[in-house]
Amino acid sequence: MITELKDFDLTRHNTFGMRVKCARWIEYTSAGDLPEIMRQIGDLPFKAIGEGSNLLFEGDYDGALLHSRVLDMEAGIDNNGDFLLTAGAGLIFDDVVAHVCRAGISGMENLSAIPGQVGAAAVQNIGAYGVEVADIIDEVLCYDTAERREVAFTASDCRYGYRMSVFKTPEAAGRYIVTSVRFRLPAGAGPRLDYGNLRASLGDKEPTPLSVREAVIAVRDAKLPAVDEFGSAGSFFKNPVVDRSLFERIAARYDTLPPHYDLPESKVKIPAAWLIEQCGFKGMERGNVAVWSRQPLIIVNLTGRAEPQEIIEMQRDITEAVGKRFGITLHPEVEHVISPQNKP
Repeated sequence: MITELKDFDLTRHNTFGMRVKCARWIEYTSAGDLPEIMRQIGDLPFKAIGEGSNLLFEGDYDGALLHSRVLDMEAGIDNNGDFLLTAGAGLIFDDVVAHVCRAGISGMENLSAIPGQVGAAAVQNIGAYGVEVADIIDEVLCYDTAERREVAFTASDCRYGYRMSVFKTPEAAGRYIVTSVRFRLPAGAGPRLDYGNLRASLGDKEPTPLSVREAVIAVRDAKLPAVDEFGSAGSFFKNPVVDRSLFERIAARYDTLPPHYDLPESKVKIPAAWLIEQCGFKGMERGNVAVWSRQPLIIVNLTGRAEPQEIIEMQRDITEAVGKRFGITLHPEVEHVISPQNKP
């Protein structure tokens, strides 16, 4: 079924709470609706979105936003004993995680409480606490808006990287609309507790999928703002990866070694939150926006009245400060959505 609304208020459809609108809002309940939707919108610019949890609308969107309400879910066990779960793109990703954890199946629990829909999770390659969704994706089904047909991407086809996939590349961005995702959770997979303070958060509890999920949620709640109180899009910046030589020059300035993660090929990942804090932005309030006091990787709509430009200005100042102090360019994890009429 297709539902269309015009001049649609997006305030409740982006977690930043930007008070913007789109020309046409189109929801659909089946992948089979997409050919008709493409026919209806014709040459009108369009964008598929989920819950708007990783988006910053820079203003009204003068085009069509397509929102999946494909809520099918099917599970089974393959010949190897692996658990397979196919989930519609419109399902809330955390609802799927909760379902799997309650069933006692390991593999998704570290991704608990990440906002957004299943389809967007596969596009963004969401991740937390040492796990990325790419680790458990087996296949992504899409509608190809160029060739007007369904296509399937294997995990390798998706070309996953850090918060990156083939769906975000310049040549493919906007072409493919995810309709469902098949997850594979290998038989015998155990908990992954070595990232952050998950193991300590468990205490004496047995590390079951459900207990790990509860620990992840507790850790997240302790440092991240609730979006129903302070609008945000979660982590605003990606953690930069730098050459070891640059990291060593930075480390030489400090008495204790800065937080970091060693990577292959003489690369080092540095937490963007640490860089931002060193530049004095942690807890900074400016008009209607602020850098979250317990996690400086997050910019919040402090008053609920922030305009997009206020968020953009805070992003710019943080980027400039980190670049000047450390010689590192921060890149946003949040996607900026620009109306087609305003694109260069």
